[in-house]
Amino acid sequence: MKLGKMWLVVLLLFCMTFSPFAQGAQGKSLKDTVTVVLKGEPSNIDPHGNGELVAFTTQMQIYDNLLKKDANGAIVPELATKWQVIDKQTIRFFLREDVYFHNGEKLTAEDVRFSIARATQKPSSSAIFKGFDGEKTKVINDYTIDIVTKGPFAGIYNYLCSSRGNILSKKAVVEMGDAKFGRNPVGSGPFIFDTWRTGTDIKLVRNEKYWGAKPAFSTMILKFVPETASRAIEIESGNADVIFDPDPADIPRLSKNKNLKVISGPSYANSYIVFKMSDKVFSDIRLRQALSLALNKAGIVQAIYGELGKPSQSVFASTIFSYKPMGVTEYNVEKAAALIKEAGYKNGLDVVLATPNTKQLMDIAEIAQNMWKKIGVNATIKTTAMAEFLAAGRRGENQIAISAANYTTGDPGHALADFDTRSDGFFKPIDKKIDAYLDQGASTFETEARKKVYQEVQQYIYNQYYMLPIADTNVNYVTTSKVENFFCDPGNSPYLGDIKVYQ
Repeated sequence: MKLGKMWLVVLLLFCMTFSPFAQGAQGKSLKDTVTVVLKGEPSNIDPHGNGELVAFTTQMQIYDNLLKKDANGAIVPELATKWQVIDKQTIRFFLREDVYFHNGEKLTAEDVRFSIARATQKPSSSAIFKGFDGEKTKVINDYTIDIVTKGPFAGIYNYLCSSRGNILSKKAVVEMGDAKFGRNPVGSGPFIFDTWRTGTDIKLVRNEKYWGAKPAFSTMILKFVPETASRAIEIESGNADVIFDPDPADIPRLSKNKNLKVISGPSYANSYIVFKMSDKVFSDIRLRQALSLALNKAGIVQAIYGELGKPSQSVFASTIFSYKPMGVTEYNVEKAAALIKEAGYKNGLDVVLATPNTKQLMDIAEIAQNMWKKIGVNATIKTTAMAEFLAAGRRGENQIAISAANYTTGDPGHALADFDTRSDGFFKPIDKKIDAYLDQGASTFETEARKKVYQEVQQYIYNQYYMLPIADTNVNYVTTSKVENFFCDPGNSPYLGDIKVYQ
């Protein structure tokens, strides 16, 4: 299965480094402690316990997967040494026999079975792993396992490479329980969880008994700095070696600093506005279309992202397999106002617009609020932390939501999973026609036929205005000029153990 390979090759070719000193670090000795600044604190580090990129980044350092993607996007072995297709719903994986978890327990097929089954059961991961059959997945022997899917599942390898496919120590989860495990993770990866200072940082230490290539440094500090200005200060002052998600407005200044490198490349991410599909008010397509027509999306993208984003032309990013550009949606205030009145709201309409407390999304919310006023729509902005924003959506409390997502598998089924009525996605989906498309796409293995299915469903969602796509965005990082081997990951959760930082 190499559907993602061509796309990731393209992404890597276009990953850019901006610095007058981009040729590499100067110095002889390596730092033993590397400091990385994230845009926030994870709610937990349980691969099945949240949907946060800051958690995925942390997990990437701690856990291993059966499979992974190499720098060219090809699927290659990790914990699995090889695999064979038994039938359309069963793949047999053969495991390494020299892998130990951080608690000293040897990794076996039962840990893999447990991890897959758990991913299908937990609320934060079940929508993504709904194609797997946890009950029928079975252990053949200590180092052989048959992973079974509920039907033919063309995207299986991409999903197994994702953070949801991290392999956990069954013994650790059972003994600690979910809550404690989420704060004290046990994996088999190159870094071991050490300490967590709430509100400050997480410390990881090198796994000296790791079965694979060991990192060049012994300690990683993952600092939590929500404010973009403060993250920039961290890297400019030398307090950090790497920062994630700099403010696009800071990029021109940072790129001129001879001591820094700005690394930017296409991602699997987009920002968008969605309606709670079960909301009675927005069951009227005229209202959804009106709010779309009232938004100058090209202007929004330029104001918020500058050169680090582009106006969306579909309901997922252009980097994802099967992408179909349908053009930036029309901007027409007069037509929007007419549709509002035609729908029966001659005196205007009051709505609630939910957004996480992320600067760029809050900025989009304010711009949308002002643009919608011109057509008589008064939006009250409700801002919460990301974890509460997602939880409120799943409870059906977000009437309209502004969000951004990076579909880290790079698979179109993943990018559209929240539209599935059988998911717990915060869109509160109701359109079963989309379910049928998604089932057909998941069970279609031939590349062009699969592409056609996903292009049809993109067109359908686009025409229904269930989502108002805003921007396809880059992944952006800043490192010091002394950092080498940093991987610009389109999923924005890169493995950091390969980097070298010179004194």
